[in-house]
Amino acid sequence: MATLHERALEIYNEFVNFPSRYSIVRNSQVNDAYTILVFEILFNPFHKISKFRFADDNHRELLNSSIVPPPDDYIDIFYEEDDLDEKNYHIVQVKNSNLTQIEIESCFKMMENSIEMFLKKPNDLKKSLKNIIGDSSFDRTYKSNCNYYVVHAGDKNYIRNQKSNYNIITFNELWLLKNGTELESVPSEKFTIDTASNFIVNNFLDKDNVSQINPDSLLPKSLLCNFNGYDLAILNNKYTNTMLGRNILYGQNLRESLSSSSKTYESMFETINKEPELFLFYNNGITILSKDVDAKTIEKQEKIILKEFSIINGAQTTSTLGAYLREAEITGDLEKIQKLKKVYILTKIYEINPELQNHEKISENIKIFTNTQTPLSSRDMVSIRKEQIRLQQRFKEDFNFPNIFIFIKKGEKLAEYPKFLKHQQITNERLAQLAYCSYFRQPFTAKDKKSKIFDHNPKDGYTLNEYYHSIFDMNDGILFKKTNIELDELLFIYKLHEDAKSFHKNSLKNQFQNLNQIAAENEIDKKTRETRINRVKRNMEISNVCLFYNIAAYFTLKQYFDSLIENNNNLIFDSRRYYDDKEYKTNMITDFLELIYLTTLEIVRENSNIENVNNWIRSEKNEKIFLEKLDDIIINKEYQYSVNFKKFIEKYKNVCA
Repeated sequence: MATLHERALEIYNEFVNFPSRYSIVRNSQVNDAYTILVFEILFNPFHKISKFRFADDNHRELLNSSIVPPPDDYIDIFYEEDDLDEKNYHIVQVKNSNLTQIEIESCFKMMENSIEMFLKKPNDLKKSLKNIIGDSSFDRTYKSNCNYYVVHAGDKNYIRNQKSNYNIITFNELWLLKNGTELESVPSEKFTIDTASNFIVNNFLDKDNVSQINPDSLLPKSLLCNFNGYDLAILNNKYTNTMLGRNILYGQNLRESLSSSSKTYESMFETINKEPELFLFYNNGITILSKDVDAKTIEKQEKIILKEFSIINGAQTTSTLGAYLREAEITGDLEKIQKLKKVYILTKIYEINPELQNHEKISENIKIFTNTQTPLSSRDMVSIRKEQIRLQQRFKEDFNFPNIFIFIKKGEKLAEYPKFLKHQQITNERLAQLAYCSYFRQPFTAKDKKSKIFDHNPKDGYTLNEYYHSIFDMNDGILFKKTNIELDELLFIYKLHEDAKSFHKNSLKNQFQNLNQIAAENEIDKKTRETRINRVKRNMEISNVCLFYNIAAYFTLKQYFDSLIENNNNLIFDSRRYYDDKEYKTNMITDFLELIYLTTLEIVRENSNIENVNNWIRSEKNEKIFLEKLDDIIINKEYQYSVNFKKFIEKYKNVCA
């Protein structure tokens, strides 16, 4: 992997004196190339250009419209993002130097001042910046759509009272963004160990003698020692990357750290404040998996060099130490920083070299068996499998809009880029259930087999188990055969169902209240009142549990009539309008109710009779009854359903992806 500086030199050599007048990259100014480098990496999710090339006319045109030549009025990059019918603006200052928190705050203020000056007195701005902003659609109506970035070579990635539209990116984080999809561990770090600690070493051999050992007899190496809390806090904060959506320090962990609101988090803060020396005795410690461990004495200090390593147990401990340090640095509390330096963490290190026999199996077992203090679910255990990682990457990065973020581990944070709408965020567990009821028309399996999806129960030809295989296998799994457009439709229909359920239940509640509170008008009304009340109550019960059956019903309509829609494979639902336009949303919900939702309720109601609805839905034989009745209704009223489906799709699914 090329370093940032190496790539910056490539850019300098290719773009020096470009353009000839008001050059973006001036002669003998290599630092100017870092602005193009930042634009190349940070905004790759938008422009999709992995490397800018001078020979490409489109590349030069984009750079000319987005990068401000010196002198720049404190703004190096002004990028206009087209977000369908909306505009977002990304404003960046790049500093190839180590900035303090005060200097970072000043950068943000100067950028905001330059934007305000453009809106009030544009002629007071330097010509280069005024022209770039003036050539965009930016005006006062978009002021709240501005995102500000400071990119610098230091390690500070937070400031006091940081606004939600302030982003601080270190060069280290920029490197992570560039290589993030390839990295599941930290490349290399050096640690100084507490000299009072006793090393407990197992199976470490002199590297010069390893070649003489039979590879089949080699075992994993292990090392037990104490790491300083301050060092771990710095490590956590160094590799935290909100733009990437994860911390690669925990890349091979089965789950991310817990919420800062947890009791464990609070108690660790209290221990550091009151008795930091005893933290070692109260905490379970951390476990590190590394491909290469080198423990040696350097200048009378014990040093450990770890390469390609990850904390596989102890994410909560390490992230809490990072949060403590971040809070202390923001407030300038030197006493707290000194307390953190008194903290030590018991650390187990395992070296799992790729040359070790069965190294993958050993590595996987260590990750599972060292996470027993908080029970692991079967879903936790698959979070590091290659098909889960690839699935997440596929729908997050492989396609243009729409993108979908699939959460594959507990506590995982949503990536900031690309942007994901509400329905485009889903766990792999819920996604598997939705896939079963929609693509396979198996609502019973979707509901009943949830606890079995991630079980380790391999059979011949299956990945993990037959349920998991049919969804997640990289060759046979249905999700790897679907496009982002197809998956977006499934997730939007799921969202639409949930909103329709709330809408319908509110309507039923109003009916129930009226039937109970308003006096009967006549004898017939009085005699039928109880029947109508029971019918309303029954419909409410069915609404609560019919999710998978209703989605199966929608996709049954789709199977019958999708061919009637022109260019349907390139169209998505107008979800942005759905979220922004209340009237449009209400109309779509009511049309969805009429299209299929009320039909689902009717089939379940007519065939479940007086049986408990939950029990009826959980019976496999009733899945067959439901689908047969659904097919009969659609076939008997084929013209009506075909017209209604076509009308619904043409009215609401009309945005080109």
